[in-house]
Amino acid sequence: MNKLGDIYIAELTDNKIDKASLRWMLLNKKNIPISSALFPPIPSTFPFDAFLIDEIDLLKKTSTLQCYDKESESDDLQDIASHLKLGYLGKGKPYFTDININFSISHTSNREDIDLKTHTNISKKTVWGCAFSDCEIGLDLQFVRQVKYGEIAEKYFSELENEFVRKHGINGFFQVWTRREAIGKAVAEGFFINDNDFKGSVDENFELLQEIEYQGKNLELFTHRFAENLWCSCCIVKIG
Repeated sequence: MNKLGDIYIAELTDNKIDKASLRWMLLNKKNIPISSALFPPIPSTFPFDAFLIDEIDLLKKTSTLQCYDKESESDDLQDIASHLKLGYLGKGKPYFTDININFSISHTSNREDIDLKTHTNISKKTVWGCAFSDCEIGLDLQFVRQVKYGEIAEKYFSELENEFVRKHGINGFFQVWTRREAIGKAVAEGFFINDNDFKGSVDENFELLQEIEYQGKNLELFTHRFAENLWCSCCIVKIG
């Protein structure tokens, strides 16, 4: 199967990668520092190459970048942060107006917990990801965490998706959730997809669909569990 794109994932000590660093990554994909740590084997049915970013090395490479300042009069076109041109499509889909690259970003955090022995807060982990593709793309990452998933599914999911959740429990819920988020990002409509006829991405046999049609667009969906408690879904808008 031909690869449809790349996914870069980082475990962050902070909660984000700033816009200047993101732009640097888009323009310097071959030089993104990769960690020696490896994911578990990724099946061939998930047609994206995945890489774990070395956050410390990335910070070293991008530490001189500064946030965009509208008052700046810098004319240095080599200064990546002096001409950030970030726009938004639809309901918040970000893009750089002067870079013709399809990308999608996502981040997810474990909730803070309490150490029962010391009664102190345990720091939460944040994972950030960015997907690149030749097609319009949506990416969503979610840690599995305790939520009232049955109630949420009843409120937002289709009946077939609800049955999938009832069958597979909380992991089924997060598979459907990430797929809906990925679809919404790919078509620039966000999670609350504006289509009453949308029946979701589960078929009548309660299996996850790989291809769906949405408002005249042909979409492909791929879902993978990168770790025991981390689900990832990607959606691409097929060309032609």
